[in-house]
Amino acid sequence: MALTEQQRKYAEARMSGASIKESALAAGCPAKSASQAGSRLEKHPNVLAHLARLKHVESEATPAAGRDALPPEVEFDGEFFEDPKEMLRHAMNNKRLDPKTRIQAAVALLPFEHQKRGESGKKEQQTTAAESVATGRFAQAAPPSRQLKLVN
Repeated sequence: MALTEQQRKYAEARMSGASIKESALAAGCPAKSASQAGSRLEKHPNVLAHLARLKHVESEATPAAGRDALPPEVEFDGEFFEDPKEMLRHAMNNKRLDPKTRIQAAVALLPFEHQKRGESGKKEQQTTAAESVATGRFAQAAPPSRQLKLVN
């Protein structure tokens, strides 16, 4: 099953340090049943997997010895892309995104990289058919040799 928007919001609120009830409220659960919904979301396998993924990314993002940590308001992936293919390729390779989003970016990138079989136009089909016929028995003959031209 895929991670829903509510589950994603809950996991991100939990990672920011909010309590179970506060996280459930941030995810859009009703106030009356927020603690029960939070308890249920806390045990959900998709939420647990997303929390583990976020913790792993956070541990990779911590600076090594001797480096200064980035302030929390600075987003280090806040790049600007002029080409949509670059943005899709970046999203596809971004480890911080959940797998469903990465797969959607890869699927959106496919038509730019690969053509479906039989998706070419009439002229392209005629050209490829002519190229396949122009080989073998029906290939163009070689021009006459230079010595034959001098005999005249």
